[in-house]
Amino acid sequence: MLLLAACTPSRAELVIANGPDVEVLDPQLANSTAAARVFQALFEGLTRLDPITLEVVPGLAESWQSNDAGTVWSFRLRENLRWSDGSPLTVEDVRASWLRLAAPSTGASYADWLRDANIEINLADRWLMVFLVRPMPLFDRMCAYHALAPIPEALRNAAPGSFPKALPCSGPFRLVERRIRDRIRVERNPFSWRAEKVQLQSIDFLTIDSQFTALNLFLSDDVLYTPNVPSLAVPKLLAEHPAIFQPAPQFATYFLRFRVNAPPFDNRDLRLALTHAIDRESLATQVGGGRPAATSLVPDLVKDYPHVSAPLFDPARARTYFAAAEKAQGGPIQRLEYIYPSSELNRAVAEVLQQQWREVLGIEVSLVNLENQSFRPLQRDLEYQVSHSSWIGDYLDPLTFLELFHSNSSNNRTGFKNHRYDSLLDEASANPKASARFEFLAAAETMLLEEAIVLPLLVDISQELASPRLHGFHRNAAGVIDWARLSVGQQP
Repeated sequence: MLLLAACTPSRAELVIANGPDVEVLDPQLANSTAAARVFQALFEGLTRLDPITLEVVPGLAESWQSNDAGTVWSFRLRENLRWSDGSPLTVEDVRASWLRLAAPSTGASYADWLRDANIEINLADRWLMVFLVRPMPLFDRMCAYHALAPIPEALRNAAPGSFPKALPCSGPFRLVERRIRDRIRVERNPFSWRAEKVQLQSIDFLTIDSQFTALNLFLSDDVLYTPNVPSLAVPKLLAEHPAIFQPAPQFATYFLRFRVNAPPFDNRDLRLALTHAIDRESLATQVGGGRPAATSLVPDLVKDYPHVSAPLFDPARARTYFAAAEKAQGGPIQRLEYIYPSSELNRAVAEVLQQQWREVLGIEVSLVNLENQSFRPLQRDLEYQVSHSSWIGDYLDPLTFLELFHSNSSNNRTGFKNHRYDSLLDEASANPKASARFEFLAAAETMLLEEAIVLPLLVDISQELASPRLHGFHRNAAGVIDWARLSVGQQP
């Protein structure tokens, strides 16, 4: 039962600082990292990613296969699957969920994964077959992402953005209550196919916007896990807590988006001027908190994928491009606007960007600090000029970054549409040979960066703090946490 009471609940067995409030408890509509952590507990996909190896392992599906082209995939569900209310979970639930994801009326960011797909089922044999309009050789890995997890009928029938009174779940935990701007409480799901292996009885995902607050709660043992720490605290944590603070590269990039389908940033010269005016190395040193400077959109974690370099810091070239942009506009460009969601890191980065653009180009950039719930609609609806962005790869492949900017992608959020770019992605998907795939993808990334559609700033790193009392936790480049494997005990 979902409760919104104001009284203070009793303490859960595991309490974590989860970050910003989860915008909506709908796996098909939410796409923040805070939401992903909650959904890893509440909803299980047909497949899962092993948190140690990041290999694809069975989830709700016990087996699967595909044709050589990656256009036809077949999944066989486990026998006797149940929702957390005890009702049967069938291949029809998967089919209906995927049709809802693909429907334009849902407004899902990942609708293009299944758009125009044909889905057939066999209830008796628990088989589901999906016929895709384009090759997806990594579709089994994509099925581990919460957007492709089956959702219950009550949520499927609800209007997008609304919330049913009861929310049956398929994961190792079920929803107990959600307190807006406070916490999400989950407890062990007795109907999960993994129920016998789940050791925790309950988890509280606390809503905590301030990284300083989260750090203080961790150091006082009030929470046993926090995903991020303030940059100012990094040196001391490295020196005093090396066993529990072990930053490592993530398959994630911190970058900027330009709105390119309207003035003034429909002018490539202006985009390149702002790009060449940023000294990423200085930015990383000043406020990165251990995050290295990014010179590409795709992090260098994919074996054999060629490195693609974005335009580098070059003040003279920046001023040349800026002069050309002003000439094209017919007068001075005196003020621009940069929007970003509220956080200590985002504010610090914004202030450094503002300073560098002022020093190199002599231009004033207004900084607009927004709550996450206000920021996302503005970026989605292209109501901005320059915008903060970050992305954690949904699967370990360059395509998970580059497909964001396909003309039909709901995650594009720049207004960029380019037939050649789309063709390069399609050719990559259609080619089963890794070296050829990577060649097409690298060409697409080169185009994206040379056109200055995005501006990579920092390679994100894992700055998790996990208590020694949290057993079964494994750091990885994708931020995958298998809550079913965790337990709370004494320090080893």
